[in-house]
Amino acid sequence: MDKKERSAYFWNMLGSLVYAITSMLLGVAVTKLAGAYAGGIFFFGFSTLGQQLYIVSYFGMRPIQVTDIANEYTFGDYLRLRAITSFIAILAGFIYVLFIAKDRYVFEVYMILSLYKILDGFCDVFESEMQRQDRLDITGKATLFRTIFCVGIFLVALVVSRDLKLSSLVLLPSIVIAAVIFDILPLMKLKPDIVIKKASYISLIHKSKWLFLGAFIDLYIFAAAKYAVNFRLGGEFNSYFSIIFIPTSIINLMAGFIIRPILTKLSLLYKMGNKKNFLSTISKITVFIFVATLFGMLMAYTLGIPVLKFALGDVGNVLEPYKKALVLVILGGGLYAIVNLGYYCLVIFEMTGIIFLIYVVGAIFAYFISDFMVRNFAMNGAALAYMITMSLLTVFFLVAVIFGLRKVKK
Repeated sequence: MDKKERSAYFWNMLGSLVYAITSMLLGVAVTKLAGAYAGGIFFFGFSTLGQQLYIVSYFGMRPIQVTDIANEYTFGDYLRLRAITSFIAILAGFIYVLFIAKDRYVFEVYMILSLYKILDGFCDVFESEMQRQDRLDITGKATLFRTIFCVGIFLVALVVSRDLKLSSLVLLPSIVIAAVIFDILPLMKLKPDIVIKKASYISLIHKSKWLFLGAFIDLYIFAAAKYAVNFRLGGEFNSYFSIIFIPTSIINLMAGFIIRPILTKLSLLYKMGNKKNFLSTISKITVFIFVATLFGMLMAYTLGIPVLKFALGDVGNVLEPYKKALVLVILGGGLYAIVNLGYYCLVIFEMTGIIFLIYVVGAIFAYFISDFMVRNFAMNGAALAYMITMSLLTVFFLVAVIFGLRKVKK
């Protein structure tokens, strides 16, 4: 690995890491400074609904754009389609929030946070183009500095005002300014082709639609318990559940850093028909995830609630009855990491239709079991529903991977 590659890897990893932990840290900050009710509104608006709308704006285009080395589509094509999908995300968010918001304040905060996440998804088109032009280092820096800029302004506003709506509102001009400074101006120096090819966005939609649908359904499955808690128990309990959900996100973040770098190796082993080494590699990753999950469950059971009480003060005391829920959620997070490993295996096997079928079944199951468990057992039921859903998906992906391995020759 030469100096340029090391720099690109470093900045991309740092940018991705900071971006990934932002929603977790901001949710905890809002809960501590503005109260559990405000924290619940923020967690749902930013990390749940906002992230779902981000996926609509994103529309599964990044993998296509960054691998379009032959320039089948211009940057102008990608930019136009991203503008269309972002507009659709805004309309979808408005309609959904109009139906679920309990009052004007909640409606306004949800819409502000959703707009921020949609703009975040729009910014990705610039950073994807940087990566396509072999400047992954600039992509990482853009993600890092744009995130730090927006988060910094939000936190300053929150500390000064203790007002969630005002603090959320400043996110909108901050991301526009950050996009110009860290995304648009650096990309213009690379002179991207902004010419739009006639009707090419239609073929782009066809290329990205299955990636979009898969990611959209996958995110819903991951967050189904949160939707149920927010709908059945309200913002305050959504804040508590989102906080005990944080370790699950950390496990998946760690697993992602392990899984993604070896995807090329796995793909090569599959094409070579090297079944023994393919199995050995995915077995090692599974063992790592399993050990990390067990360690996380042990730490959560012994130190989880005391640490949360120390970090959150009075809010943390409310979490005392939810030690078992915390452990169950971490177990579900470990299973979800294994599900993601299975997902990548099926992508390598070119079994995308099976992936989509599993996700559809999983989404239907997640909706009904989450709603039922939350109605009957509140937050502990939400944690159990999440764990059961991930167990079911693990079984489905395991069976599919075993079937796919039959195609490997040796």
